[in-house]
Amino acid sequence: MNIPAQHMEIEEIYHQTLARGIRSLAITAANPEEGVSTLAIALAQRSLLAGKSTLLVDLNLYRPTLKSLAMVENSLTSKACHQPQLVGSSGRSLALTGVVAPARREDILQLRRPEELSRQIQQWQRDFDTLIFDTSPFSRINANNIPAEQVATACDGCLLVILAGQTTESMAQAAVEKLRSSDANLLGCVLNDRFNPPLQQELLREVNRLPRFARRLAQALRQWIRQNPLLSLEV
Repeated sequence: MNIPAQHMEIEEIYHQTLARGIRSLAITAANPEEGVSTLAIALAQRSLLAGKSTLLVDLNLYRPTLKSLAMVENSLTSKACHQPQLVGSSGRSLALTGVVAPARREDILQLRRPEELSRQIQQWQRDFDTLIFDTSPFSRINANNIPAEQVATACDGCLLVILAGQTTESMAQAAVEKLRSSDANLLGCVLNDRFNPPLQQELLREVNRLPRFARRLAQALRQWIRQNPLLSLEV
């Protein structure tokens, strides 16, 4: 799923976080496929549109998203693995400056050390205005991953993505408590309504199913639904 960088919701999230001086932002979720990688890529693109040099770091070791667009030898040193490069994402026609997820065990263990992760962030910030981190979901944290709360604590702030209709209240609450207990700066939660569209959108979809002979009725209903102030309210 792709979200345009100029999307109204992305614009709002950007102005509430990166536009307010947050230089390093971690994005995480309770479960996989809640939209973390999609949001991270969209915010990186929006940051670039604002004229900021932006680095997208893939620390989602459960399901890495970024892939190198350059021909790189397999026998990379640990230092080279953390080196920014031109990256892309499967299914998306884009090119960003990013850091691909580490694959070697020694590199993962190195970044699991809080002091090393903080040192690496400081090094990246010498060359980039903004750092955005895609992290593993809390429900998939294991010995082979870098804990999301650890990445969030090392950053200036973090966002928690919640997939409406899929993520339960207890799951979301557990994720929030884990971030707070780690002293992470939780800036807010982003509600992904992919499977829970607003009432206005659902009504318009049903109107589109009316038969062709009811074209005039459908047109009048669409106009009424779009102009209705109650249906236009954001919950």
